[in-house]
Amino acid sequence: MSTRTAWSVSQLTDAVRGALSTAPELEDVLVEGEVSNLSMPFSGHMYFTLKDAAASVRCVVWRSTRERIPFHPENGMTVVAHGRVDVYERDGLYQLYVDALDPAGLGALALAVEQLARRLSAEGLFDPARKRRLPLLPRRVAVITSTTGAAMRDVLTVLRRRAPQVGVVIVPTAVQGDGAEHALVLALERAQQLRDVDVILLVRGGGSLEDLWSFNGELLARAIRASSIPVVTGVGHETDTTIADHAADRRAPTPSAAAETAVPETATLRDDLAARQLRLRQALRQEIAHKRAGLERELSRLGRASPARRLPELRQRLDGHVIRLRGALLQGVAAQRRRLDRQSSRLLLVSPQRRLPEERAGLTYRLAHLAGALKALVGSRRAELRTATGRLEALSPRRVIERGYSLTLDDATGAVVVSVAGLRRGQVLRTLVADGQARSSVLATTDEDDQGST
Repeated sequence: MSTRTAWSVSQLTDAVRGALSTAPELEDVLVEGEVSNLSMPFSGHMYFTLKDAAASVRCVVWRSTRERIPFHPENGMTVVAHGRVDVYERDGLYQLYVDALDPAGLGALALAVEQLARRLSAEGLFDPARKRRLPLLPRRVAVITSTTGAAMRDVLTVLRRRAPQVGVVIVPTAVQGDGAEHALVLALERAQQLRDVDVILLVRGGGSLEDLWSFNGELLARAIRASSIPVVTGVGHETDTTIADHAADRRAPTPSAAAETAVPETATLRDDLAARQLRLRQALRQEIAHKRAGLERELSRLGRASPARRLPELRQRLDGHVIRLRGALLQGVAAQRRRLDRQSSRLLLVSPQRRLPEERAGLTYRLAHLAGALKALVGSRRAELRTATGRLEALSPRRVIERGYSLTLDDATGAVVVSVAGLRRGQVLRTLVADGQARSSVLATTDEDDQGST
C-alpha cells in the first residue's frame, strides 16, 4: 500500500485552479457556441451554457457585465463570448466567466434594435391605426434638432421656401452621445408646451448606427406615441431607419423631406385653390342657368293650369250647393222638432213623478225591516265572538305560563323547543315565564330513557 498522503477535495480543486492560472491562453479566450439553459435570476447575474455538437461549457455573466450588453441573449442564439476559465469549487466544474458577449454574425447594436422593435411592435406601439393625421396647413412647426448640424439649416430652407407664412420655432437638443435620448424626450415635452404648434419635426443628419443610437431608445419611442402633437421624423439618410421612425406619426427619409412632409407648398396651394374656385364658379353658373330654365317651364305650365280661368264656373257651382244645403238643413230641423214633440209626450206618460209617493212608502218600510234584521245579526255575531274569545283565552300559552309553566324558544329562529333531539351544546335559548323572559345556553341534554348527558 502506498505511503503517499491523500489530497482533500479542496486541495485537488486548488491544484486544478493553480494549473489553470498558469495557462495564459485560458485567461483571455473567445468561445463561440449556441446559448442554452439561459437563467437570469433576481440577483441580476446571468447563467447559461454554451454548446456545440460535441461539448458544452457553463458560463457566468456578472451583473455589472450584463448591464453593458446592449442586446438580450436568447436560447438557441449563437454568440461569441470573451472571458477567462476558472473552477467553481462547490460543484468541481470549470466555468467560463464572461466579460463581453456579442452575437455571431449580426452586430450587438443592430440586434438590440431588432429585438426592441419586435417587442414594441408586438405591444402595438407601431400600429398604423394609432398614427395621427397631419394638419393641412399648420400654424407653427417645432423643430427638435441640434443647432450645430446641417439638418437645421436644411429644414429651415425648405420651410421658408414652401410656406413662409408658417411659424417655426427651434427646440435645441443633443442628438448623440451620453444622455442624448433623455435630452430628446425633454425637448419633445418642451415642444408640446409651446403655443400654436401643430406639428413637431424630430430631425438630425446621417451617421453610423452608434451616432443614431439615441433615436433607437424605448424611452423616446414611448414619448413620441404619448405626444399630444403629431410627430414627423427625418433621421439620417434614406437607408437609415430607427425605432423613432417606427413610432412617429410620419417618417421621412431625410430632414429636408420631413420639412416637405410637414408643410405644403403655398404656391401650389394657391394655384390649386384658384383652379377649384374657377371650377366652382363655372359649375354654379351652369346650375343657375339650368334651374332658371326649369323655373320658366314650370311657370308656363302653371299659367295654363291656373284656377283663375275656372273661377266663375266654380263660383256658380258653389252657389248652387249652398242653396241645396240650406234647404236640406231646414227640412232636417223640422223633422227633428216633430220627433222631439212625440218623444216628450210619450215621456210625460211614463214620468217617475207619478210613482214617487208609492215608491217612497215602500222604501221606508224596507229600511225599517233592514234595520231590525241588522240589529239582530250584530247581536248574534257579538255573542259568538264572546264565546270564541273565551275559548281562545283558555287555550292561550300565556294562561298556561301564568299557572306556573314556562315556554322555551330557540333564540335565533324563535321556534318552540319540543324535543332535546334538535338541541346542541352552546345553543342560545329564550325562556318565557309569567313576568318576563330569560336567555340561557345549552350545557348538556338528557333524554327520557337515557340519563347520560350529551
